[in-house]
Amino acid sequence: MAFPDDLLEQAKHLANREPQRPKQASLRRAVSTAYYALFHLLSTEAALNWKRPHQRHLVARLFDHGKMKAACDKRRAECARFIAQNPAPGPDLDQERSLQVVTDTFFQSQQKRHTADYDNGTQWTRTNVLTVIDAVEDAFQNWKTIRNSEKGQTFLISLLGPRQN
Repeated sequence: MAFPDDLLEQAKHLANREPQRPKQASLRRAVSTAYYALFHLLSTEAALNWKRPHQRHLVARLFDHGKMKAACDKRRAECARFIAQNPAPGPDLDQERSLQVVTDTFFQSQQKRHTADYDNGTQWTRTNVLTVIDAVEDAFQNWKTIRNSEKGQTFLISLLGPRQN
């Protein structure tokens, strides 16, 4: 099992840790861990494209949370515009829908992670947390369908941030 999969499993474990009255600490860590599962899925996928396996961990460390969020926000808007044009059914539409799920989930789960980690006034319920985890799990599945596509690979590059002129 890969590290992102382990993180997703850990998020589920934390969300279900206390059967009766879940502790806020467990629920908050579950939200945070679910986000990190998706973060590491995407940064690891990008690093796998690096030719030298012994340097891939260095490539994965180049990814910045803020730049990734901005890239996802931009790409999810592009996906929404494409889908709003009612394109004909086919691979392009399917890929855009899958990419929209991935980008929207990354954007939303990062916001939820910030709330879970820094907003002590917010009370989490197991239902809310499991909804976040389910969304991340869905993003994992959608990523698998586009990971080898041109759109998927171009998206991974965009996560490093905007091109500097």
